[in-house]
Amino acid sequence: MHVRKVNPNDLEALGQIAYQTGFFGASAERFFPSQNLFRDLWVEPYLEGAGCCGWIAQSEAGKPLGYILGTCDLPSYQRWFVQHLPQLSLRALRGNYSGLWPSLPYLLRMARYPSHPAPTQLYPAQLHINLLPESRGLGLGKTLLESYLECLRRKNIPGVQLSTTRENTAAIGLYQKFGFGVYSEYSSPLWRPWLGRDATHVVMGLKLR
Repeated sequence: MHVRKVNPNDLEALGQIAYQTGFFGASAERFFPSQNLFRDLWVEPYLEGAGCCGWIAQSEAGKPLGYILGTCDLPSYQRWFVQHLPQLSLRALRGNYSGLWPSLPYLLRMARYPSHPAPTQLYPAQLHINLLPESRGLGLGKTLLESYLECLRRKNIPGVQLSTTRENTAAIGLYQKFGFGVYSEYSSPLWRPWLGRDATHVVMGLKLR
């Protein structure tokens, strides 16, 4: 197994991994039936100008196993995202996204219950990791995170943050081993229709200099 930097040609492979792991490590189909829209919302921006330092893990045969994606400047990512919403809307009007309508409840709940990131003055970079079930426990998360953090340090980025939930105990343990601390926790009803309860969101940060 090895890791390499991501490129725009990885969109389909990364999109599939993201979708297969998008619901607390399981398939996102349960709450977001539109796989292509899921990919274009939460993977494509990191490959098309708003991301940095992304890595993909592959088997020796070249099969994608997982990835780490992020941005060096969260406000720039957010601006890029807003600027490209019309493009996504046009794709939707053209019928590019099967499963669009049953995916809308989650998008509406996202708008109603937004996330609460750490201050970007302290932690401008952001990341998330996804691994296929069969590739967990093999040290790939550690390798991906090491590669990502080293890239940020070379760019002299002062800090990085991430958001997860208390359900993701393995990932929280990995982040803590790398020195991430809990910046804040908050309970959110975002996931209530699919979990049957509120989820505790955990915002973690690491200062790099």
